[in-house]
Amino acid sequence: MILRRLNLGSVIALAAAAVVATAPAASASAPGFCSELGGQWDGQFCSTSVESERKAVRTIKMALPGDLVGNPTIREYLTNLMNNWRNAAQKMAQDSFGEQQFQIFQHGDAMTVVFHEMYSGTVGTDALAHPNAPIISDAYRTFTFAGGRQLKLADLFKPGVDHGAEIPRLGAPFIVAALDSAPPPHQPGTYPFTPDRWTADKVYSGGYRAWALTPGELILYMPDYPVGHDTPLDYTVGRMQWAMDGGTVQAHIPLAALAPVLRPEFGGA
Repeated sequence: MILRRLNLGSVIALAAAAVVATAPAASASAPGFCSELGGQWDGQFCSTSVESERKAVRTIKMALPGDLVGNPTIREYLTNLMNNWRNAAQKMAQDSFGEQQFQIFQHGDAMTVVFHEMYSGTVGTDALAHPNAPIISDAYRTFTFAGGRQLKLADLFKPGVDHGAEIPRLGAPFIVAALDSAPPPHQPGTYPFTPDRWTADKVYSGGYRAWALTPGELILYMPDYPVGHDTPLDYTVGRMQWAMDGGTVQAHIPLAALAPVLRPEFGGA
């Protein structure tokens, strides 16, 4: 069974000037950066369109996070995303789109920027096999900054803590709740929505690569990018093969639940 999320909505939050100071940034503006990307700025989105060799048009819309486009890490990500979508458009057999939005969270001096990518389209002969069913996919890229540097998930935890083991242990009730409510509607506790398939070492979790630190929660977006099937393959012998869209499971774990293993500045005890 292939799982795809069709909800294209996303909340766009604008960063205040105080937030911008959290991440090292060169002088930049969204309109200027949009021009560098070869797009047109409308005050919210940087937009462009690309026609493929087969005359299919891909429409690209990217929301740019204000002065944060001067941050080298974010700037590189956005540049690569635009280039990747342009390159993919060259091989499209049907009209398609790529849209990116963002959300910003603040926790003390730490700031997380969550980019939500949504894209559609069929490539080559896929369009002939599924002429009326273009694939729609979601993906999440996240960046957290504090103290003038980008943080890794491990940086939120006390020295010596195995966060890959402690998150599923202490956050179990909240991860299970997210699994039970994930699309499509399913019987709670049934494969593949079982906690053992969503730990940091499993493909469905995306290795906890996409995460956000909010004032009161650690949010995990699982997986970060679409994955084709569960691994190892022999785990699902005799069962339907599943594909998972990016962000299918979004676990909201209260920082209070993780307090015993978090650093004090991130809610630790």
